[in-house]
Amino acid sequence: MKFWKQHLTSRLASYFLLLSLLTVSTISCVAYLQARQSLKESAFNQLSITATLKEGELARWFEDQQRDFLLTTHLPDVQTRLQILLETASTTPQHQQAKADLDAYLQRVIRLKPNLQEIYVLDGSSRVLLSSQPERERTYEIAANITFLEQVAIGADFAPIFYVSPRTRKPAITLATPIRNANGDRIGLLATQLDLERIDRIIREGNRLGKTGEAYLVGFMVTGNAFISGASPLPESPTESVTSFAIEQAMLGQNGSGLYLNYAGVPVIGVYRWLNNRDLALLVEMAQAEALAPARQLAVTIALIGAFSAIALSVGVYWLSRQITKPILAIAETSTQIAAGELDREAPILTEDEIGILAHNFNQMLRQLKLSRNQSQAYSESLEQKAHELEQTLRQLRRTQAQLIQTEKMSSLGQLVAGIAHEINNPINFIYGNVSHVSRYTEDLLHLLALYDRHYSHPLPEIEAEKDNIDLEFLVADLPKILESMQVGAERISQIVKALRSFSRLDQAQKKPVDIHEGIESTLAILQSRLREQKHRPAIQVIKDYGTLPQVECYAGQLNQVFMHILSNAIDTLDEKYHLAVAVPEPQIAIRTALLEDRVIEGIPKTIQIQISDNGVGMSPTVLAKIFDPFFTTKPVGSGTGLGLAICYSIIVEHHGGELHCHSTPGKGTEFSLQIPYR
Repeated sequence: MKFWKQHLTSRLASYFLLLSLLTVSTISCVAYLQARQSLKESAFNQLSITATLKEGELARWFEDQQRDFLLTTHLPDVQTRLQILLETASTTPQHQQAKADLDAYLQRVIRLKPNLQEIYVLDGSSRVLLSSQPERERTYEIAANITFLEQVAIGADFAPIFYVSPRTRKPAITLATPIRNANGDRIGLLATQLDLERIDRIIREGNRLGKTGEAYLVGFMVTGNAFISGASPLPESPTESVTSFAIEQAMLGQNGSGLYLNYAGVPVIGVYRWLNNRDLALLVEMAQAEALAPARQLAVTIALIGAFSAIALSVGVYWLSRQITKPILAIAETSTQIAAGELDREAPILTEDEIGILAHNFNQMLRQLKLSRNQSQAYSESLEQKAHELEQTLRQLRRTQAQLIQTEKMSSLGQLVAGIAHEINNPINFIYGNVSHVSRYTEDLLHLLALYDRHYSHPLPEIEAEKDNIDLEFLVADLPKILESMQVGAERISQIVKALRSFSRLDQAQKKPVDIHEGIESTLAILQSRLREQKHRPAIQVIKDYGTLPQVECYAGQLNQVFMHILSNAIDTLDEKYHLAVAVPEPQIAIRTALLEDRVIEGIPKTIQIQISDNGVGMSPTVLAKIFDPFFTTKPVGSGTGLGLAICYSIIVEHHGGELHCHSTPGKGTEFSLQIPYR
């Protein structure tokens, strides 16, 4: 398809080929339709002639059988013997003689008239008294299967009754004429069963309708429409009902022709007639595939010849178009080379016609293009250099802006924290330093009171009243507890102040060896209020798995910022999971530290690893890819600036030469891995 779209000669040849094939197809279709119509008319004529001939032959055959049977049975001598046979007792000599004479006569007639398959005599109860087939004697015949010729003159039409012979299981016809006594009363019947093989030969033979042509008779039996003869092959049961459009129309007394499906479901062209005087349907048919085959062959022949001619002409058109487009292709090739950067090329001038003028003008345009290109290239290089510098400056500016904002914020916060810690530290040192003395003094006073009680057990009433008024017993028991609580509170405040001073690290602006675990603990101490149980969630369990780490030379204050950001985010994500009503049996933050043994310099591990993980909501891959970008945040407006993790990345990677990685699974949690080299 791409080649076809890019080549004019191919399109011209293809269009011409398509138009030629369309013309050939139209001619083939018209020729096919005309030939098909002619073949249909010819086939209908041939089938109609065949049907007329078959109808005439059937009429003559029925007339012959009627004549032979009636002439044979109406002889006076035969009638006399029949009367004796029916009116005398079977034991009388006259009866025996008449039976012997009739038997010999019937056998002779059967030999002379093979179409009369059997001749027999029936008494008044339809019992067979005498038959050309002796095994049939003393059997009974079904009266409904008999076609009576009593009032039918010789040569007159009659409608036979078809039935299935119980002996042969084939269609059969029985003709009968009455036997009368001297008074004219009917005393029996003389009947014959016709051999229908001759009908079958008449229908089958001499059709000249090709391989698929056939003629057949359909009659009505008790079970419905059934084949009488001619169908190929006959159904397994002659009583099996058959049907088709033509059969149904013919059995309704209609004559006609057309294209339809026959009894076997094969598309045929056929003629159907109703033989009213015989109560039979005569159908003559031929498969459409055979009857209309010459039309298809003609259409295929025309199509093949036309297609060959169209292809030959298309090849000629292609060659001619190649000669025309060759100079154009040369110009196109030159333009392709120029587009690839070969501006020294020029289009060849192969002709002096319009295409030659086009090539000349093209070369002039090319020279102007080279001049303009050199000028624009120099300008473009200058713009690209400035754009690159501007992009680098903008990127550095954004990073510097983020760092300045965070540094200023943390510096202010550090100064505030340091100031608060200093202001708190002086009075708390005073309280913490004097609590022990107050406790000792209190113990001495209480001991003195106990001595007074022991040696002066009966003090003045005024003293007893004051003791009861101040509840001295409760005061003695509760005062040591109050002093102990003050001791614990003072120690807690001292620890918090120490953690604040350790976190701010304003006195450590340069790299110094520090204890990483101390920085983590000071951060946890500051975040202790957020780790406790809240209204919407239980307390967060902090799991610590500290390895043995040496002191690391680093910017302690900056590392504490990293710990603060990561641990705060972990608490936020656990809060978010509970706000989303996602069940977390026990919210956890795990902190693990270790030496990386796979990074060894001169046999000594030189990198420590800090892993901080939570079982919160986690992050999607899209969010995970952007978490270290400045100003990127997933928190609501006013809840985050998007600078925290960007600053963390800068501190670990740029300031300490380490690595910061994040792994997260939605719904399961997030893990940050910090790797810091040390000396």
